[in-house]
Amino acid sequence: MKVGDKKSSAVAFILRIFWSGLCLMIVARGCGFWVGEIPKFEDVAGDQIEVLSADLGDEGIPRSTWPDSWSKPPKTASELGIKQFRGSPFFSDLESSGELPPVTDRLPADPIVIEPAGSIGRHGGRARIFQKDVNGMVSLDPPLVMTPALDGFLPNLAKGWQFDDGGKTFTLFLRKGVRWSDGHPHTADDYIFWHTYVLMNEELTAIPPQEWRDSTVEKMDDYTVRFRFQAPFPFIINLLGHHGDSYIAATHYLKPYHPAFTDREKLIQEAEAEGYLNWMTYFNAVRWERSTEIFGYPTMRAYVLTKKTPTMLFYERNPYYFKIDPDGNQLPYIDQIDAEIVDNDEVMSAKASTGQVDFAGNAMKTTTIPLFKSYEKRNGYKTYIWHRLHGVDVVIQPNLTHEDPELRKLFQEYKFRKALSVAINRNEMNSIIYFDLGTPRQATMIPSSKFYEKSFANAAIEYDPDEARRLLDEIGVVDKDGDGFRERPNGAPLDITFEWTPMETPKEMTMELVSDYWQSVGLDIRFKQIDGNIQGRRARGNLMDMTLWHADRTTDVLFPPQPYWFVPMHSNWEECHWALWSNWYRTNGEEGEKPPEKIMEILNWWIEMRTTMDQQKRIELGKNILRSTAENLWTIGTIGLAPHPVIVNNRLKNVVAKGYWGWDSRWTLPYHPWTWYLEEGESK
Repeated sequence: MKVGDKKSSAVAFILRIFWSGLCLMIVARGCGFWVGEIPKFEDVAGDQIEVLSADLGDEGIPRSTWPDSWSKPPKTASELGIKQFRGSPFFSDLESSGELPPVTDRLPADPIVIEPAGSIGRHGGRARIFQKDVNGMVSLDPPLVMTPALDGFLPNLAKGWQFDDGGKTFTLFLRKGVRWSDGHPHTADDYIFWHTYVLMNEELTAIPPQEWRDSTVEKMDDYTVRFRFQAPFPFIINLLGHHGDSYIAATHYLKPYHPAFTDREKLIQEAEAEGYLNWMTYFNAVRWERSTEIFGYPTMRAYVLTKKTPTMLFYERNPYYFKIDPDGNQLPYIDQIDAEIVDNDEVMSAKASTGQVDFAGNAMKTTTIPLFKSYEKRNGYKTYIWHRLHGVDVVIQPNLTHEDPELRKLFQEYKFRKALSVAINRNEMNSIIYFDLGTPRQATMIPSSKFYEKSFANAAIEYDPDEARRLLDEIGVVDKDGDGFRERPNGAPLDITFEWTPMETPKEMTMELVSDYWQSVGLDIRFKQIDGNIQGRRARGNLMDMTLWHADRTTDVLFPPQPYWFVPMHSNWEECHWALWSNWYRTNGEEGEKPPEKIMEILNWWIEMRTTMDQQKRIELGKNILRSTAENLWTIGTIGLAPHPVIVNNRLKNVVAKGYWGWDSRWTLPYHPWTWYLEEGESK
């Protein structure tokens, strides 16, 4: 293809997308999933696209979509006059034999009540999901939980909290009578253990997050724990509501695996005997159940992992789960969940589209919506269209702290970054990949966020290849040898490698188009797909030229405490655009490189933002940060606010038709998956 021959490229790309859809159906038929004729693409995509609009508007999903009670602190049984409790027949034999107490003794004295989205469910049944959807259906239960609109936090394991001393002291009040899945009480000790022996243990946590350094924790009584910080820490609410079970450790279970309570040499020998390099990896394997041999760690979640094989995970209901429905039935409704481990996204989509699972979301893609919609009636499922929680599905990141001084200078040049941005035809990309259902935009907040400004999303997104060429000419990036591609200002080849790993959003399709757009303005950038672990090492090591990720953390849940794309405060496999500046901040200047003035300004805004208790001031500072990103294009966005298909088998009830899907919402956490139930009988 000649440089600039975009029409032929776009046509070829559309054919590739059609072919990928056809391949999905062939995979389904070849594996025995599909019965019937393979439809024509125009029959599949035809009239259905128009009804699938996922435009968030300026307010997001209407709050009336969900029960009103989901946006308020949950009521307890005593508040609602509920005096009789019923458990699942699943535990009848264990109760009869005395191996398990009756449900009245397993529940807290005053359990919290969760209203289902549809109707009161029935106990029983075995649900089928993919392993990738475990955290969607086997959702965590943190001390606090976010609202369904993702604009606030509510009590959960904790019944309340309190800030004192200008925000430097945070007290968490736990619910009495809540138990781990093995029946052991959940108390303040579980937070003390986590803080003292995990977070502040240098072997387990080499560099604690900035806000936790020099923090202390105090047990006031069994159900009251108090944290003290050197500076106000309002975002502890966000972290407890999102990462909640990461801040709790089952003290009674983990003591034998920690050298503070077990002889170190004995523990090291035990770890080596189990195949681990040291006691730390052994400890984490036990805590996070990372092997097929070691599991049984108690949980606060609705389901307990009971068995693992190389291809399956098996879960059973938590006998001590602390929630009930308005009729006094202990939740969850579903007794068992079988999670199949499938690595191939196309196979997962094929199985989902033929009704072989009860719920699927994580591996589902926007491009497969027409295919899913076409086979709903035949295969007994519904395709719900949720809203993906990515500011953009693909955020492009030039390495602003590159070790090569020439590339660093080029990447730090705003005109170069703007040229990369305006060379991208986002409208065409939206049509080809998203059926015009996404939104061309830069990486910024979703519209329902209190930090959102439309101008931030629209900065430098108009397709203007002539302007891109003019900007490149202006900074001396021109074609000096006449081969159709531009060289560096000094005449040397412009060797740029764009490394990336495929995951979660249509990255491959996006970058195929971006590659062609950039070639059309004379930029020959090599694209290299790599493994996620390699990406992590290279990103943290400041070894990449350019990379990408999906820009999550663009809601009021995670942007305030973790503004990954907007502030150099983090270093991991998602980012490469300012590793040295991030390392400088994270290590208090001991490593990395001090950022230039504009970046220091961003850091100072965020440091003030994460310590002020004045919400209006936080909003002002957050908008300053986002405005800097819009005006300077530290990263380059593509398409965001995309529709996301969620496949729900007809026998699975109480799943909401609309929700926010992504890491910020923990996929399904605000929508109470423990209230989902299975109708009697088998699916098709």
